[in-house]
Amino acid sequence: MRIRILLTAAVFLFAVATIADEPKKENFEVTQLLKEIAGKENKPAGEVFKNVQLMKDIPAAKFLRIMDQGYARSLGVDCSHCHDEEMYEADDKRPKRAAREMIVMTKELNAQLAKMENLDNTEPIVNCTTCHRGAVKPATQMK
Repeated sequence: MRIRILLTAAVFLFAVATIADEPKKENFEVTQLLKEIAGKENKPAGEVFKNVQLMKDIPAAKFLRIMDQGYARSLGVDCSHCHDEEMYEADDKRPKRAAREMIVMTKELNAQLAKMENLDNTEPIVNCTTCHRGAVKPATQMK
């Protein structure tokens, strides 16, 4: 009986470890947009997309992946949380405007972290996941 329990536990742990090691699949909308910008992937995002106010100089393909892997996954949302999917450039949604403010905030925080001399970290950084942890509402307390 003990061996069966240990074997079951080992198989479960292996399965969990295997799932955790699998790369996250790219968002369907991002895959579609990458197809639409084929040939322009390395052009600056500000030239490829309308109404890019921040990160204009980042290559367009990288910009899309930052939106997906950096922002959407950090908040546990998809593109439609911030964007009108019929008109991505629209600023109608509050979360999109808030995201821009948060980008500026993290840049400022990271600039301050870089100046600190007594941190026990060679490259301290704050990003969306630091606070959001996969949820729209940032974590404000420890559980």
